[in-house]
Amino acid sequence: MFGPSMDYAGGMTEVIRTYSAAGLFEAWPLRYISTYAGRDFSAKLRLWLSAVCSALIQLARRRVALVHVHSSTYGSFWRKSVLCALAFAFGVPYVIHLHGGRLAEFYQGGCNALAKAWVRAVLREAARVVVLSRHWRDEVRKIEPAARTTIIGNPVSVPISVVPLQRPARTVLFLAWLQRTKGVLDLVRAIPTVLRSVPKATFVIAGRGFHGGESPESIMELARSLRVAHALRCPGWVNGVMKESLLRESDVFVLPSYFEALPVALLEAMARGVPVIATRVGGIPDVIEDGVNGLLVDPGRPEPLARAIIAMLTDDALRSRLREAARTHVRKRYSTEAIIEDLGMLYRELGIRVEPVKPRGFSNAPESRAGVFF
Repeated sequence: MFGPSMDYAGGMTEVIRTYSAAGLFEAWPLRYISTYAGRDFSAKLRLWLSAVCSALIQLARRRVALVHVHSSTYGSFWRKSVLCALAFAFGVPYVIHLHGGRLAEFYQGGCNALAKAWVRAVLREAARVVVLSRHWRDEVRKIEPAARTTIIGNPVSVPISVVPLQRPARTVLFLAWLQRTKGVLDLVRAIPTVLRSVPKATFVIAGRGFHGGESPESIMELARSLRVAHALRCPGWVNGVMKESLLRESDVFVLPSYFEALPVALLEAMARGVPVIATRVGGIPDVIEDGVNGLLVDPGRPEPLARAIIAMLTDDALRSRLREAARTHVRKRYSTEAIIEDLGMLYRELGIRVEPVKPRGFSNAPESRAGVFF
């Protein structure tokens, strides 16, 4: 299995970490290899070349039964497509697991005719193209109708119990990369309207910039220009215990993105009983039904976003109903147990058979008659 370093921030990494914590790497003859760590170019190049060399060595030794590649779009897709091509060249089936929320934009605007042909070939020759929702299944089929798609959502742990509904509701949480396309500036611009109706509302915008995006400092500067800095806190990127603490303390979770695949933070909020407001983009409408288990607004519109936040903060019955429906939905479709079983079913369909024997050369992975798979 190829994907980002488990020390790297981001939703794809959270998915891999959840796989690991759930015991996927012990239950299946699986070796995980990092291909990206988000550092400087030379460090990224060394990690990438190391991953390619490792793949070549094991493929040449006929030690690999399956290659499972986690990919986003743009550079991530081009890098991972090389690994897919290597697997294909050695006659080894591969799974390409698509996480990016900009697939159509990448294909239509970021590819010339030759690049489009390569993208279609990578999708067409895959043993499976794993997508996160029905929306992304349809997008893949528009690009390559012959692609064999399987829907497997992102996994999320679902606590047995959640904190009681807090009254009055005051805290609004944003948890994502600090990018304009995540809607973070729209959220800041919605704060003045919210404060006019809920003067004691507070906002927590947690995250960090990515490839020239915003920063906690630039967001606070905008808040000061709008005279709402007193109601805003920007703790930077959070993870682990701190993230869990923010979710417990929050009354509403907001993600006003312009594009999304299937945001992990959104699922985490739903699983922990935090009512959610999000936008009608990407795979989000496959998870949230407006007015049933969350509220949906259009992207890029601070005023409707503000009205949705006000409704959440001032209507306890609405928050209670939405959060219970959200937890039920996530537990059924996106719990870690359900997703790990979906992955196991996929591996079995592709011929992986597990035996409790350690292979030579690998100290921490079980053996399969079909061989080790990445």
